[in-house]
Order: sequence, then structure tokens, then C-alpha cells
Amino acid sequence: MVIVEYFSGDHLIACLDSLNRQTLKPESVFVVINGIEDKFRKMMEKDFPDVELIDPKSNLGYSKAANLGISNTSSDIVLTLNPDTVLKDDAAEVACEYISSNENVGTVGPRIYESNGDIYPSAREEPKVIDAIGHALLGAFLPNNRFTKRYKNADVDPEVNREVGWLSGAAIFIRRTALDEIGGWDEDYFMYCEDIDLGRKMQMNRWKNVYVPASQITHVQGVSTSRTPIPLLITHHKSLYIYASKKYRGNPIMKFAVGAFILIRLPLALGAHFFHIN
Repeated sequence: MVIVEYFSGDHLIACLDSLNRQTLKPESVFVVINGIEDKFRKMMEKDFPDVELIDPKSNLGYSKAANLGISNTSSDIVLTLNPDTVLKDDAAEVACEYISSNENVGTVGPRIYESNGDIYPSAREEPKVIDAIGHALLGAFLPNNRFTKRYKNADVDPEVNREVGWLSGAAIFIRRTALDEIGGWDEDYFMYCEDIDLGRKMQMNRWKNVYVPASQITHVQGVSTSRTPIPLLITHHKSLYIYASKKYRGNPIMKFAVGAFILIRLPLALGAHFFHIN
């Protein structure tokens, strides 16, 4: 399994502790360091001697770091994980058993709880154009609008296994043969939208993305991203355009329309951020 670390501090230690309690132990654990404080590096070296550290000496972003870690593993199923997560003791066993029992499944996503106990909408569909526009314009200001609710599958029963368009990259179990078939995580994305891209490519290659709620984790949102919120907002919108460019590669009119819309949305997102701060 692979953890992409970026200044998550004590959360990384809690994540590694939860891995030690798994009923199905990972064959290997690699932590790719995009950024870390010295005291936590020393703590890992002392308390988790079996964890292997990969330090590229620069921030590679999520996809490149994940691929670097995965290239050092050999297991049939790979878990890529954010460091600010804690896994329920049987989370890995449940997810891996599901993949192993369903040969057409490429990825499995667990039920993700936020730190306050709410269920995070981690299993989503690729939105229709009207829902994408409605969510983009209204989501930050009116989170319960109908477009955002459809995009997030808000009215779907969270207790039921279901096939979805894509799964949150915060914690995703991936069949290695499927990942190899699509060429790994797409390194054109520095951060954001790489999980949407992964889900789309899985489906294009006839692999299923499945939400399995019996596998459960807790995710503390925004531990790493809170360090540089404005640059990451810009990065988010850049990733949205990269995704649209790939999806609409053969449709220049649609690519232009999406690009123009993103230019309109960015100042709205920045305004929503500052409004929230104030």
C-alpha cells in the first residue's frame, strides 16, 4: 500500500497505527514524502521500522507520488491512501475480499466518515453537464441545491454496495492489472480530479468502480490542503480544465466552453473561500 504524505503530522502516525491493527496486514507499506517535518520522519523510523520511506526531495503532487510508491510494490491489490485517514480494523480485508471475489471490479472505495461522524459523499457519478454547472455555481453557497445533491449521490442509500462513476482518492483499493491497463494514475494532474480521471478510465476499459460500505475509514478533511488554500484552489481549477480537455479531446467547442466557464467559476470560488474565512 502507498501513502502520499504532505505535512500531516500526528495524523500520519494515527494512520500507520490503524494499519498495524488491520485483520489483513499489507504486504508492504510505502510512504512517499512530498513534505514532512523532521520529528515525524524520526518518529516513523523509530516506531514503524517496517514502513519504507521514499523521499523524492520535492513535492511531486499526488499522481506522480502514488505511481512512484506503487512501482515499488508487487501485490495484486494496491491501496492508495491519504495520511489523514484511520482505517477500521477490517477495512482492508473487506475491500480486498470484494475485489478478489469479483473479477470485473477494478476499484473499491470504502465508506468514508468525516471526523464529526458524517458520511462523506465519496462515491459519485460523472455529472451531466447541467448538474456540473449547477454544482459549480451553487455548491459553495447553497450546498443542498438539487444539482449538488445529484452529483454527490446525496439521496442514495449509503448502506448498499453500488457501482459508481468514480471513488474518492482519499482511500481507494485498486486491482493492479486494471491499474496497469490504464497506465496508472495520470501524472498530468498535480492534485485534484485524478480520482475522477481514474474512475472514467476504468469504465472505459470495462472495469467497475464499486462502493463497499462495509469497508470503513475516517478521513480528516483538509489537513494538508489547509497550508496553501489559495494556490490549491487555482490548482483545482487547472485540474478541472485538464480533465475536460481529456474528456472532450475531439470536441473543441465543448473544450472552449468548459475553459470559459472555469475562468468564470474561479473568482466565485475565491470569493466563497474568503467569505468563509470572514
